[in-house]
Amino acid sequence: MRSPLTHVNEACQTCHREEEQELINRVSIIQDRTARLLRDTDQALVDAIDAIKAARAGGATEADLADALQFHRKAWMCWDFVATKNSTGFHSPQEAARILANAIDYACQAQLLALKLTPRQ
Repeated sequence: MRSPLTHVNEACQTCHREEEQELINRVSIIQDRTARLLRDTDQALVDAIDAIKAARAGGATEADLADALQFHRKAWMCWDFVATKNSTGFHSPQEAARILANAIDYACQAQLLALKLTPRQ
């Protein structure tokens, strides 16, 4: 398995009619943006996990955390969908960005719900 960019004319230009270097540059820009969004989502997921762990340590039960855990699960599923697609957003950059924005929102909702259950220091 190799990147389609190793043979742009055969792998990409049958559908995408841009010049080879223009297409390579476009792929790079889109994939860089998507990778940054994935990293932002990673951080939001970790922040939610940390808040859930703190709530548990403070005595919150699984029942108390049910909504936070559900939001975290939804966030992770969105992250997973984009992360495993293999084009790093190239074939649908707007949809990848939308899905990752939802993931960040879900993770933040999980974090906020967990923080409400965490005893104040």
